[in-house]
Amino acid sequence: MTKTTEEVEQFIELRAKGFSFDKIAEQTGTSKPTLLKWNETYLEHIEEAQFYELQNLLFQYGVMRRNRVEVISEMLGSALLELKQRAGTADFHKMDTDKLLNFILTLEQRLEKETDLRRLEHSESTKLKYLLGSTIEVD
Repeated sequence: MTKTTEEVEQFIELRAKGFSFDKIAEQTGTSKPTLLKWNETYLEHIEEAQFYELQNLLFQYGVMRRNRVEVISEMLGSALLELKQRAGTADFHKMDTDKLLNFILTLEQRLEKETDLRRLEHSESTKLKYLLGSTIEVD
């Protein structure tokens, strides 16, 4: 029995998606030996379809990742606003001295970490400007 172009295309699509020969045979009604033969015959087409299938998955992952980053950023922004409001109305006189001291030290370390990063970025920017600005004119 001769198979149609649509059946071959379906086989290529299913192989590109990672379906096993047994699963494809079950789904299409094509014998496993025929599928193995097609695999050899259409290997380049299958590999190309696998490439596009992978690209599609990577694109979908990128979209999902971007969406996660946006949601996390929004949540962080909201949490920071809430923290700022609470900090403005905080009543620290009820906090034990050792807890207050640890809290202060933690905040100082966090602030130092944040400002060191900016200092490093500024330092690198200054070096780059220096290198770009130090040109020698030639006659």
